[in-house]
Amino acid sequence: MLLIITVIIHSLWMLWIMRYVKFTRTSAFRIILRNILVVSTALVAHILEAGVFALYYFHSGALSTWESSLYFSLVSYATVGYGDVTLSGEWRLIGASEGLVGALMVGWSVAVLVVFLQRLRFMLDD
Repeated sequence: MLLIITVIIHSLWMLWIMRYVKFTRTSAFRIILRNILVVSTALVAHILEAGVFALYYFHSGALSTWESSLYFSLVSYATVGYGDVTLSGEWRLIGASEGLVGALMVGWSVAVLVVFLQRLRFMLDD
């Protein structure tokens, strides 16, 4: 279920970017603002996705505080894995799978950003 929610969030972000970000010839300033918008919304999507896992850890009792749940989730999602906050044995597989999901979602974001930047390049070439 966590994977499904994560894919839904990421799909909504991708569809929003592809549909509502306009590729019209404008000033360099507007192009930079557009790039900031795309990257910022990608980060928001990733934080929301890690937040879904954090809610699961907190409400299931895997971690005792919201702060530790969010911290562990962000560290796992980003595949940093500091190891200063860990899950007990029964929850470890979910924590490890979050790292895989995070890596997939980051790869997906990179693919969307490449398409976005290609559209920008073709717009500037015209």
